[in-house]
Amino acid sequence: MTEPADFEHDLATQVLIELYSEIPPPSKLVTGHFHSGGDYRVVRPDGVGSWYLLYTASGTGRYLLGDNKLTLRHGDVVLVSPGTPHDYGTVGTYWESWWAHFQPRREWHSWLSLPQAMPGLSYVRLSRSSETDRVVSAFDRLHRDAQRAGLSPTGDTELHLLEKSVATELTMNGIEEVLLTAVASLRRETQQLDARVHLVLEAITADPARPHTLTSLAGLAQVSVSRLAHLFKDQVGDSIMNVVLALRLQRAAELLGATDMSVAQIAAAVGFDSPHYLSRQFGRRYGMSPTAHRRAVRNPELELY
Repeated sequence: MTEPADFEHDLATQVLIELYSEIPPPSKLVTGHFHSGGDYRVVRPDGVGSWYLLYTASGTGRYLLGDNKLTLRHGDVVLVSPGTPHDYGTVGTYWESWWAHFQPRREWHSWLSLPQAMPGLSYVRLSRSSETDRVVSAFDRLHRDAQRAGLSPTGDTELHLLEKSVATELTMNGIEEVLLTAVASLRRETQQLDARVHLVLEAITADPARPHTLTSLAGLAQVSVSRLAHLFKDQVGDSIMNVVLALRLQRAAELLGATDMSVAQIAAAVGFDSPHYLSRQFGRRYGMSPTAHRRAVRNPELELY
């Protein structure tokens, strides 16, 4: 796409930019497609509670983190972890971007190990047209599915629960396709995850409720605790115990929606020592209590995503 001269936002785009520049709730799944002018900039000093996936389709953008600057051009995929400061915007007069705020599925954690350009920010440049075409197609589909699910102000918010549920899962499938395309591109040029890191990821993903410790996992991987901690953080982008916590919270959210188990029962089932600790961590991650999450899941008129 050719960069337009003296690009200006139309009214609809400006409204969307102002809306999505706000901080989304941690549990909210939100997608977007922006054609941004030279005045576009988003600053969130404390980041957000969700993962942020950003793809540059055309034009030029930039991401600032402290004294570091990453220039974003066609084919660039950026993945920002929760809590990482946001400061991004247009360079020059035009920037076309696709993006999504999301909470990952449990099995995604081994795919979130893209190389870090800055602390908390991973980056891959797609160089093949087959890859960039696939990512744009995936984003186009997932954004339309998000609109069907009522996850965009331009979408239909009067859907029945089943339709919204299906559309939401299709949106997540699209995000998964983008992530896998980036991972596949990276693995053609670099080594895959260290076998010891992969083994640990498989163990904690398969059974996050197990009383995992750094010592037990280091024994499983047959490596020292310090070496495992360094390898894991370097390749996955987060600490082992933070990933375990995220997996337990995701499982708790699933059980809240699918069962009548009490919060105390769920806490024990997913590996928390007490329901109070589960509630505190759940609120930090999802922006609501476990009870509020259950109400939102079972009452579609209460927005969950």
